[in-house]
Amino acid sequence: MVLIPQRLFDNPQVTTILKDGNVCILAKELSKPILQKEGYISNHVISICLAGQQRIETYDGELFTVKAGEVLFIPRGMYHITDLLPKEGTFKSLLFYFDDAIIQEFLSTTNITEIDRTEVPNHLKFGVVPMLEMYAESLIHIYQSNQLRDKNFLNVKILELLHLLNHLAVEQQFANFLFRLTLPQKRNIKSFMENNFDKPLKVEDYAYLTGRSLSTFRRDFKAYYDITPQKWIKEKRLDKAIAILAQKEISVTQLAYEVGYDNISYFIKAFKLKVGQSPKQYILAQYRNNLQN
Repeated sequence: MVLIPQRLFDNPQVTTILKDGNVCILAKELSKPILQKEGYISNHVISICLAGQQRIETYDGELFTVKAGEVLFIPRGMYHITDLLPKEGTFKSLLFYFDDAIIQEFLSTTNITEIDRTEVPNHLKFGVVPMLEMYAESLIHIYQSNQLRDKNFLNVKILELLHLLNHLAVEQQFANFLFRLTLPQKRNIKSFMENNFDKPLKVEDYAYLTGRSLSTFRRDFKAYYDITPQKWIKEKRLDKAIAILAQKEISVTQLAYEVGYDNISYFIKAFKLKVGQSPKQYILAQYRNNLQN
């Protein structure tokens, strides 16, 4: 699993238009398709597909497709993403990543009557809207071509897009959708954590994905396991690392990634504290034992 947008910043096929931390506007242009790439999108994202086709599958198994000219808005969370090229040319999209603070700012400046909390979709897709294609192309041209990297433009451009989408949406559909993102959607902690402890996520991410505030997540987690989330996740990941080493040959870096560590040095330190050897030493010891047997 990759962390998005963090892993995109150093991707040669992605151009950073504007950026402030993980709030950013990125232009993606692919010459080869990306198939079923599992990723955790750490900020809400609006994708304007300019060429090709994109298929996205949610954690709960819902699948939706976005074609050239269409716009997709999805909340942060875990997804499988497939980017398909057109018959001729490259896949292109413009991506807007933003957090709850920008949503709150937008909602505070919008005339909204009473919010309807029922039957709100978990994503929004807009059909082909030439105005938004023009908006995307002009934004890329103005900011990328002129090397305007001033982050002061960033929130302004994202809020501008939110207002454009709000204008296109039926009645209060867009405002209802945004408001819904601020409400918790609870999942069972035990089953979710057992299935996803080996993902490169922080405790804050697990709290969001199970529909809880950080403090509520910690409390509910301890009620289930009688241990803090950090200690439980660490033990589960290291136990899995040891189990993997008993089954196959693997590099330390790949092993760390497979059990949810992005920081290799931190993984090595945690592993050594648990078993008394570094992963490399443990691998060599296992190899010698196998030769003797």
